[in-house]
Order: sequence, then structure tokens, then C-alpha cells
Amino acid sequence: MPKGIPLTEEDQHRRRHEIFDAAVHLFLAKGFSETSLREIAAAAGVGKSTLYDYFPTKDDILVSMVVETITDLTDEAQEIVRRPLPAFDRLRAIMQLNLESVLANREFYLKLSFDVQRLGLESQKRIQTARHAYQDLIRQLIEEGVNEGSFRPVNSLLVARLLLAALTPTVFTSRPTGTPQEMLDEVFDMFLKGIHN
Repeated sequence: MPKGIPLTEEDQHRRRHEIFDAAVHLFLAKGFSETSLREIAAAAGVGKSTLYDYFPTKDDILVSMVVETITDLTDEAQEIVRRPLPAFDRLRAIMQLNLESVLANREFYLKLSFDVQRLGLESQKRIQTARHAYQDLIRQLIEEGVNEGSFRPVNSLLVARLLLAALTPTVFTSRPTGTPQEMLDEVFDMFLKGIHN
């Protein structure tokens, strides 16, 4: 687009995603630390000054990757919450959705999780806000299940956290006891039925 002609909102959104996609590709191929902003700009076909307009730092790109992944997952989970089904079925559907998201983003988690953990406080707060919104969606669904009599009274936030934490070993394990799907099904059954005989 010629200089001097302002980009439409749609053009800005498209350009942001072009930069974002180029950065993700480079981060996964070369590593976060080894990738420069100059390389990202070149891969996205923009100048460095344009890149800075959208993402002032590499950290901003990484934070956006994480937040966007969580936000997309939350939006899809919200669709499930709205279904006219018992809380049990909706919770299982959300856990299935979450498993599919982790599997689809497995390479990202494996290669970039350390880089995400070393981000600064403000970046961590942005990620935490997105995570909390997702946790709260699950917590509210568990509370709905308690109120309808599907679940016994529990600490709903703790259960939401434990369910989410249980997804990690179904995908990232050196000692699988089945496919990720089989392990998720077993974890879900144990959560809902307990291991008390």
C-alpha cells in the first residue's frame, strides 16, 4: 500500500497477523532468543518501524501468542457453556476442546514454555488475566453442576485448576498409559467419580 494512505482496521488486523505468523514460524524454527526483530520484519515483508508499530518488542509478540491462544480457547469454551446440556457433558466437552488445543500447539509448548516463564511482570499479568478468565469459566460451570445436583459441593476453583493441570501429563509424558484421549477420559472419570471404593 502506498505511503500516506492510512490502513483500514481490516488491513491493520491482517498486517498484525502476518507479522505474528512470521514471528511464530521463526520462533519455532530458530528459537525465541535466536530470532531478531530484523528477521521477523523481513519474514513478514515489513520494515522495522512498521513492526514496532504493532509489536515494540519480541516479548510483546510472545505474550500475544499466549494470550491469543488462551482467548480463542475461552471463546470456544463459552460456546460450549451455552449449549442446553447438563454441566457434566459441557465440562467434558471443554476438557476435550482443551486437549485438542494443547495437542495442536504441542510444539509451541515444548519449545517456548521456558521463554514464556522468563517474561517480565507486566507480560505475566497479561497472560495471567487471560488464564484466570478461562479458569473462571470452568469454575462457574462446576458451580452450575453443583447447583443442579450433578456434582457434590466442592471448591470449584481448585477443581478447575486441578482439571486443567491434569491435561499436561496426558500430552507431555515419557510414560504414557494410553493415547492422550484415553488418558484424558480416565482422568476425567477419576475426577468425577473419585477413587474411593
